[in-house]
Amino acid sequence: MTATSSLKDRIENPELLARVVPVEEAVKHVSDGNTLAISGFTKSGEPKTFLPALAFHFSETAPHSRITLLTGASLSEDVEGPLAPFIRKRGPYMSSAASRRRIHAGEMDFTDVHLSAFARNLMYGFYGDVDVAVEVSRIRRNGSVILTSSVGISVEALTRAKKIVLEVNTSAPDYTGFHDIVVPAVHPHVGWPLPVVNVRDRIGSPYVEIDLSKVVAVVESRTPDHPVPFKPADETDKRIARNVIDFLLQCREQYGWGKRLPPIQSGVGNVANAIIGELYDSPFQKIRFWTEVFQDGMLRYVEDDAKFEYASSTAVSFSAEGRQRFLQMFERCRDRLVLRPMWLSNSPEIISRLFVIAMNTPIEVDIYGHVNSTHIDGSRIVNGLGGSGDFFRNAYLSIVHTPSTRRLKDGRTVSCVMPYVRHIDHTEHDIKCVVTEQGYALNMDIRSPKRRAQDIIERCAHPHFRPLLTAYLDMAGPGDEPRATDMQALNGWWRDYEVACRSFPAGG
Repeated sequence: MTATSSLKDRIENPELLARVVPVEEAVKHVSDGNTLAISGFTKSGEPKTFLPALAFHFSETAPHSRITLLTGASLSEDVEGPLAPFIRKRGPYMSSAASRRRIHAGEMDFTDVHLSAFARNLMYGFYGDVDVAVEVSRIRRNGSVILTSSVGISVEALTRAKKIVLEVNTSAPDYTGFHDIVVPAVHPHVGWPLPVVNVRDRIGSPYVEIDLSKVVAVVESRTPDHPVPFKPADETDKRIARNVIDFLLQCREQYGWGKRLPPIQSGVGNVANAIIGELYDSPFQKIRFWTEVFQDGMLRYVEDDAKFEYASSTAVSFSAEGRQRFLQMFERCRDRLVLRPMWLSNSPEIISRLFVIAMNTPIEVDIYGHVNSTHIDGSRIVNGLGGSGDFFRNAYLSIVHTPSTRRLKDGRTVSCVMPYVRHIDHTEHDIKCVVTEQGYALNMDIRSPKRRAQDIIERCAHPHFRPLLTAYLDMAGPGDEPRATDMQALNGWWRDYEVACRSFPAGG
């Protein structure tokens, strides 16, 4: 399909059409100290014209300006990178190298928040007053707006905003019919139970109502979503994927699922795409996705009525090739995919009710099943927690999948299964299954942490590191979940571990 259309085609409301201005004028509505809540989730639906122009405006006219930036999830580096020097506070998720450097230098405050809670916190007023810039694909005659490829916190931002800048993306297709928009209740009003009992249920509106008096500017964007790079699955990814499917097949037999899986949540990345690919070749039929991001690996499902039923997410996020395929299948996707605010896509209530199976990739796990998803060496942040906590804690089955080792730039190969993780995002209480290319270990029975640790070491750790991990468990001594406290012995263990990292066999 051809996505591009004229601005007049996309703005049906004459009052808002009259407020179209050059982006250089629109950015003047943001000043030092403002809190800017914007659209965008995993590089999708972000204001791709307004934010770079704002960065240029600050650099030219007010270089000492600092703002707070709130988003649904990550932005592309093209959008966040130029603005990072002017961000004092950032939340609830980021994966920008520019922002990461400033966070580590103490020049930017970053707060990691569960995504299911963040938009509600915004509505509650926890983050103060906000101004907003939101990408839309259409402005309807009554002034309500149709969002684009992500929802995230757009609805709550538009509802709470003092001033609104709308960025109409004429290069994006018209997403009318994709969205299911519901605004969360605010105390003292009662938040009624969400009447979603199937993935395809819709409970809200396909558009967002806004207060037209708050719209201070409308700008045009002709920039498509920046693509998400995906590497082809390597042998390790494929082995992890096969082990995940083996676990699901075991559950099918043990718990009587038949050919129908419970709905799937899958994180973003190469391992996740490998699992989605392996799942397609499995015996399961009529697969449903209740997830955050609809991505490349899921597109093939939409073409297969026997394999796929429906998908719900808060964003679509594709590689360059995936985006072209999505545009070719756009009308079919409109009938088989719904985009919701992230407080709904990540709702603990719905995740639990639908018996969602959650699958996400961490940085490392430990022998007891605790998981670090965000910080290398416990202090250097890579990205935010995102929605993995929402899904892991409330899922029917929670699967954490990772390679057993990771090769670093300095030549060392480190274990992704450790005696203890140096930052805990998910406790062992939230994890049902740990998977690596070596195998999988379960945490679904009643048994001691030490027995669980033995399983994770033997089934999930790389053979090169298993003796060291077993030595740590022995050194930790008695107790329910023992930790080594003898600093001399512990320092000796870390010296041995460093030797093991440097002596990891080539091709191992």
